[in-house]
Amino acid sequence: MTTLNTTATDTDTVGATDTTGEAVAGSPQPRRDLPLAGTINLRDVGGYRTADGGRLRWRTLLRSGALRGLDGPGQAVLAQLGLRTVVDLREDAEVTHDPDRLGRLAVEHRRVPVYTVPATRAAAPAMAGEPVSAGAAAGLAAVHAAGAGGDLRAIYDYTVDQRGERLAAAVLALAAPGALPAIVHCSAGKDRTGMVVALVLDLAGVPAEVIAEDFALTADFLRDEAAAAVQKMSARASTDGAELPAALLASPPELIRHALDRIHASHGDARGYLLAHGATAHALNRLVDALVVPADRPVVGA
Repeated sequence: MTTLNTTATDTDTVGATDTTGEAVAGSPQPRRDLPLAGTINLRDVGGYRTADGGRLRWRTLLRSGALRGLDGPGQAVLAQLGLRTVVDLREDAEVTHDPDRLGRLAVEHRRVPVYTVPATRAAAPAMAGEPVSAGAAAGLAAVHAAGAGGDLRAIYDYTVDQRGERLAAAVLALAAPGALPAIVHCSAGKDRTGMVVALVLDLAGVPAEVIAEDFALTADFLRDEAAAAVQKMSARASTDGAELPAALLASPPELIRHALDRIHASHGDARGYLLAHGATAHALNRLVDALVVPADRPVVGA
């Protein structure tokens, strides 16, 4: 099984890459996690090998939990990385309670709530007095409404089966011309983010076992203070103030493998799934080209 690079030297906060996201010869590999103050579970998916020998560019696609506490120095790091897009997968209530703190970063902030469609001004009067569930609370409500159980596998099954257009919309936001480097995030950076990132990695040709290991890394980054912060955010945004059950913070690798198996069984692969839910081949090809250094163009210093 592939061992994922999760550490580097203490001085390698941003990582040694050139303007194409490739490793610089003679420098340590960029660290996978970006421990910026005020962020949760922020990490890079760069460096992963594809089945045909390519490699994902570093500092091109980041995944994260909420960016609610990002401070000036953290914003400066993201500016240095050339961040262009933030794809926010959260529900309206989550964003209201914990808006992304992007300061003067010149980025496109794209809202793609996975579980619901954002309320428009025209729809607002009809929704008056109706609470907007957030995050996992919204997922649980959707799953219960569909008559399924409330465990993680049921939530993932529901998301794959019923929210394909929203997942495809998030991938298309990353595939927009000039969208990268980008961050895709939800509140914890686990379930919704994990699903979108898994689709992108599968699309790029990263083996399923590596996708599963990347998903499982969340367990290393959502401990103690980070897990407590996620619980508090969920309680503030939920309809009844209840915290998430502890089991819903788990990120077992077999969970994302199950979701990928479900996608593959119904559509062949992530590309087929995304095409069936509104993506275009041109957009998906553009995203892969932007993310992957081909095998015939080796990464410098790899």
